[in-house]
Amino acid sequence: MNRILRTTWILALGLLLPLGGRAQPVVLTFETEGSTFRVTGTSTLHDWECAVTDWRGRIELGQAGELASLQATEVVVPVAAISCKNGTMDRKMREALKAEDHPEIRFVLTRVDSVAAVAEGYRLQVQGRLTIAGAEQPVQMQVLARPEDGGWRFQGEQPLSMKVFGIKPPTAMLGTLRTGDEVVVHFDVVARPTSGNP
Repeated sequence: MNRILRTTWILALGLLLPLGGRAQPVVLTFETEGSTFRVTGTSTLHDWECAVTDWRGRIELGQAGELASLQATEVVVPVAAISCKNGTMDRKMREALKAEDHPEIRFVLTRVDSVAAVAEGYRLQVQGRLTIAGAEQPVQMQVLARPEDGGWRFQGEQPLSMKVFGIKPPTAMLGTLRTGDEVVVHFDVVARPTSGNP
């Protein structure tokens, strides 16, 4: 009987120990300080630029904490945090993005196609789902990543068609000013380990 109990105890330890010793994923949180996030576009009168003043997001890396083990990314931008430094344009932008019904823009990573070392750091080819004004569309993008102060800096720019998301480009001045359909999202953002990460 003692031998059976001892054998059962050893088997239980053998199952539990690997779980207890398994390394946890590394979670990085995006920081607004030291980061820039903006949207640019064109119009019949002049080019324009809007800054994203606030956002939140996280990146989850595998046990090694390396880019090759990238598992998940989510970025959320409140529409109210897009500032064009022009009250009329801010209002028109929020109306076009249907902010009242859909107050957030959301990106969720679905796949990492490749990670390649380059002179500046690492070049990532990724795919994801982008939701704007309640419409979700697949996107592919190229991102440059480089290590910085225990975290990572991610840089890139992504052109988007407003019409693809069912957005009517804003107009002003009785239609005299019309914005172009394509906008470009520019990001240069820092993500660092969340408190409690190894």
